Amino acid sequence: MPYVIRDADGKVSKVSVRPIPGADMLPHDHADVLTFMQAKGIETKIIAESISELRRTDSEMSRAVEDVITALLKKNILKMTDLPKAVQDRIAFRVKMRMQIQETYDRASQR
Repeated sequence: MPYVIRDADGKVSKVSVRPIPGADMLPHDHADVLTFMQAKGIETKIIAESISELRRTDSEMSRAVEDVITALLKKNILKMTDLPKAVQDRIAFRVKMRMQIQETYDRASQR
């Protein structure tokens, strides 16, 4: 969501993905953001398509990050205890789910 600065009339005068002191955050598709961008001659379709592509690749990126963390743990570059508790819990849960999948395939293959 972009940070927006408004002028004295309440109209958006600046938009940024970086934090701006005193700025409000609005959704990318908020009418005020779209009006500002269109007034500047900027095609908002580019932003919408980029957001859509980021969402589409979220699960792939999540798996890539998980693989990097696993590699760092295996090489003892990173310890599980170095990670925040919430991250430890998520990783442990995902490892458990992956083990269940593998065990299920193994059981099916042994029959």
